[in-house]
Amino acid sequence: MSDTPRSFVYLLKHTELAVRGCVEVVLEQFDLTPTQFLMLLRLSHKEGQSAAELARGIGVRPQSLTEIINPLAEKGLLARQESAAHRRILRLSLTPAGRQLLARATRIGGQLEKELVSDLGEDEHAVLIAALGKVLRRAQQHECHPEVRRVTALELAKRQIARPWPLGRGRRPRRRAV
Repeated sequence: MSDTPRSFVYLLKHTELAVRGCVEVVLEQFDLTPTQFLMLLRLSHKEGQSAAELARGIGVRPQSLTEIINPLAEKGLLARQESAAHRRILRLSLTPAGRQLLARATRIGGQLEKELVSDLGEDEHAVLIAALGKVLRRAQQHECHPEVRRVTALELAKRQIARPWPLGRGRRPRRRAV
């Protein structure tokens, strides 16, 4: 029996950390961090996003984005342009050099992904992708998600004091063997 906890959140987080470590090594050759790569990838799908939109899309605080954007702009990988509607808002887009670097990094990243899932059969891979997609959609709609935020941390704490967090569909906590 494995010593690895069976909690989904635990396994997901540790998988993310292990994969991120591999991605960091692969992206070193392009002088990119995983966050910078994700930002370039998001821009390639939707040019002209503001820094705030991009920050939400990649899961960082808008205040942190300057530290991610500046090095990329200095390398000539992205361009900033004032918004026609609001002069204080900068719209970001990839430069031709940014598109070229992203294409090369994406190819290498695809090779890494194939290696990381190589122990899965086609059916297992399809099931994993579908299951993660369902969990992602559910999490994005959950009342605790930052973009939904229908509940505050204080309300959640009060709720947990009043009653334990729901265990799920009719599940009861297991009793420990004495």
